[in-house]
Amino acid sequence: MRNLQLFSTASIDHLLWSSQEENAYLDSPALDVFTDFDVARPIVVDASTSALETGEIMEKTHANMRLVVDKNDKFLGVITLHELSELNMLLTAKKLNHTIEELLVTDVMVNREDLQAFDYEQITTAKVSDIVRILKENSLHHMLVIDHQQHHIRGLIAASDLAKKLSMPIEIHQRPSFSQIFSSAH
Repeated sequence: MRNLQLFSTASIDHLLWSSQEENAYLDSPALDVFTDFDVARPIVVDASTSALETGEIMEKTHANMRLVVDKNDKFLGVITLHELSELNMLLTAKKLNHTIEELLVTDVMVNREDLQAFDYEQITTAKVSDIVRILKENSLHHMLVIDHQQHHIRGLIAASDLAKKLSMPIEIHQRPSFSQIFSSAH
């Protein structure tokens, strides 16, 4: 066993920031902007967590999205700040005859059955521009990446990460909701 010495950090006030370039370009490989869960652990929230607590956690950690898992780490869906908005939670609480405080993250999340994803094999040959185009065309801020061969979610691509790596804004316009389309049609 080796004895390690402890040092005071009182006089240390700077963080080391990686000098490695994290820039990507539109013609860069899509894997350059892919968060691979084989390398980085996914950020999750437990299904039994209240919706309000989930919102607080996400705000404190500056997260726009979390994967929702059950107690056995089985993937159930995703939660974003959009689903946790006050309006969405009020509407869901009313529909379920609950108070906002009683809502669980599973009450407001997007279920896995309602999600679409990129295939990992396609990502390996795609360019960043292909990803940006698909996200914009489908008004998506996040896209999961699945590995069909291994039958699991391999990772995630987030528009916010893309924008940072490209050093340019990526404008994702929200599609109107079904209720908005229905209201305008009648």
